[in-house]
Amino acid sequence: MPQDLIVGLDIGTTKICAVVGEVRDQQVDIVGLGSAPTAGGLRKGVVVNIESTVRAIRRAVEEAETMAGCEIRSVYAGVGGGQTKVINSQGIIAIKDREVTPADMERVIDTARTVAIPSDREVIHTLVQDFLIDGQDGIKDPVGIHGVRLECKVHIVTGAVTSLNNIMKCANRAGLEVNGIALQSLAAGEAVLTDEEKELGVALVDFGGGTTDLAIFAENALRHNFVLPVGGNNLTNDIAVGLPTSLTHAEELKKHYGACLNALTDPDEIMEVPGLTGRETQSMPRNRLAEIIHMRVAEILNLVAKEIQRARFIHPLHSGAVLVGGTAMVDGLAELAGETFGMHTRIGYPMGVSGLIDVIHDPSYATGVGLVLYGFRSQQKNQRSPDRWSSGGRWSNRSSGGGFMAKIKKWFREVV
Repeated sequence: MPQDLIVGLDIGTTKICAVVGEVRDQQVDIVGLGSAPTAGGLRKGVVVNIESTVRAIRRAVEEAETMAGCEIRSVYAGVGGGQTKVINSQGIIAIKDREVTPADMERVIDTARTVAIPSDREVIHTLVQDFLIDGQDGIKDPVGIHGVRLECKVHIVTGAVTSLNNIMKCANRAGLEVNGIALQSLAAGEAVLTDEEKELGVALVDFGGGTTDLAIFAENALRHNFVLPVGGNNLTNDIAVGLPTSLTHAEELKKHYGACLNALTDPDEIMEVPGLTGRETQSMPRNRLAEIIHMRVAEILNLVAKEIQRARFIHPLHSGAVLVGGTAMVDGLAELAGETFGMHTRIGYPMGVSGLIDVIHDPSYATGVGLVLYGFRSQQKNQRSPDRWSSGGRWSNRSSGGGFMAKIKKWFREVV
């Protein structure tokens, strides 16, 4: 695989998506895309069937290879919020020469990272949030500033060892090397959020198949994570029970006719609902489907709104909320979310790339495109300062599919 190609592998509950980006003149062109249903290989973002997941990865990668005309051998993979936990930590050191040097900055970051991590968890990201010099906060780059005491606040994201190992094993079995792993909501933010939104405060809500993830960005840093174990699959189950019909037909009805009540222009519009095995197809008003969807979506939004409200006491969200994920395309969801959250809300479409823009213009591809951008920016950081940006995680030589862990090149620390 050429060095200028970067591949993002979004391993979701309902589908696996592979996005191929080519670096041209320090810009990323999307040149390939492939997706495949997981067929029960994952549950709420966690691998529950190795073989099904491997087959889905292979299908998605093969489709992306065909479109891009290349052979994919390495990827940047995403990990869902349900598998992660966050630790906020702070480090303090004395400034040796009364002026902050790069060595001082590294030393205070290392001090902040020195926290007890359970043996069943691994560090995925160490995200620097703020530096303080003699109590003065809001400092992003302290190098060269005079002072006596340097402090650093970090947001440490950890993942369950078993979950991460299973992702590695599936990638390995599919013939892929994992260059790095990123939190999916962090990656999605790379693709759909502007720097101004991250600075002023924004809530990123990812409506996935198995979970709904919330990430709060403020002052250009990730500040808060929250995972709700309810997602698009719950909508499908509700439809299958409420109409009733099979899960397959319920998913199709959701995609073709799904809407919240506030988006219906003709509530009496008739749709055909396939019956269960041996039963006849029924004609029903679209309003009945909308009622089922609206009730579940409203429940999810209210739970997310409570978490957003708690976060807003600390970090005001002047940029509102951005919705991504496949379920975000349900008609009327953005408007209902805006009313529930009490702030401006929009659908997040991947941006900051060129190439197959029309193909990736879908909120369900936000994480895949974001993983490509994450890989691109991580490589840029490593090239500029390899010592500063290495060793983001503390992986040991645990076995995962024939010594696959030994192939991991580097793990990254991001200063957001």
